Amino acid sequence: MAKFCTNCGNELKDGQIFCTGCGTKMRVQRTEYPGNFSATERTTYVKQIKNKQNRNLLITVLSIVGGLAVLVGAYFIVTGLKETKPQAVSHNMTSGAKAGGSDSVKAGTKEEKAGENDEETIIKNYAGKLNNLKINASGAAISLGKWDITNRNGTLFLEANNIPSRNLTRIFDLYDSGDLSPLKDWAKEVYFIADDLSGELKTKWDIEVGNGCVSDYPITLSQADLMAYSGSCGYSIPVLSGSDKGSLSLVIHSKVFGSTKNSTVSGTNEFIFPHSDVNRLTESEIAPLSLEELGLARNEIFARHGHVFTKEELRAYFDQKSWYFQDPSYNDTLSPIEKYNIDLIKSREEYLK
Repeated sequence: MAKFCTNCGNELKDGQIFCTGCGTKMRVQRTEYPGNFSATERTTYVKQIKNKQNRNLLITVLSIVGGLAVLVGAYFIVTGLKETKPQAVSHNMTSGAKAGGSDSVKAGTKEEKAGENDEETIIKNYAGKLNNLKINASGAAISLGKWDITNRNGTLFLEANNIPSRNLTRIFDLYDSGDLSPLKDWAKEVYFIADDLSGELKTKWDIEVGNGCVSDYPITLSQADLMAYSGSCGYSIPVLSGSDKGSLSLVIHSKVFGSTKNSTVSGTNEFIFPHSDVNRLTESEIAPLSLEELGLARNEIFARHGHVFTKEELRAYFDQKSWYFQDPSYNDTLSPIEKYNIDLIKSREEYLK
């Protein structure tokens, strides 16, 4: 019986272990056909073997291709996993962005706080401007000390309540001498700063300058004013006070803006010169008065202190005034401004006689 290689169909000899055609090791299983096969039958058989060989080759190729496909798939899977790491990083970055967003919110909060602190910064800048202001009089620069600006219930309070004692005395001396120009120039600068600050922060303002409970006071102030601004601890005379341009005043009565010309109180004839105790009169102010009116203007300076008049006409005149109260203890002491005004009126009276 002839033997053939099951792999390539090559005829094998007896005892042959390896196929000389393909090198395949022979197995016990084999395919045999009778030696009397015709050439056609043998060709058909060989073709069948070849087809089987081709199928085996195809299976091998497909197995190889499948293996490669598996490897390629594995490669892409591994690569894909590696690529997911940046995504994780991206996620972390997103988280970081969120954290950054949180930081932005925090930054925004800080900015809001900074915005809230803008007012504080503005106030600090304006306080610095006030601190730099000086009253310039006779070559001397008088400082008011430290200014404080506070916002209380929507109103800005500009205050200087710790004026050095020596400087406060010099300010009151200026006032007593009637030299108000340096004081008014300074007061106007204070007003302009307050007005600018008020416009920037859109608030009202109130200016209060002056020490409390001290021994210093202007000697030209009337007794009524001194009593109104005194207490058991001493005097608290305002140097500058007011809450608007019209009310801003130096030492109670002297307006910083507008005319300080004397006028009757509340539109009545209570006074001829209502501020002749604190303001120096001018010749133009007394020029329109008659001799009789000049006499009354001169005596009303004494009447403010409670002078007891002996002349009946003067007693009758001042008894009609709501502000007049007799003071038998008054010894006709006058302030420098009052003495100046009396001398001015007397000179006018002499001129008209």
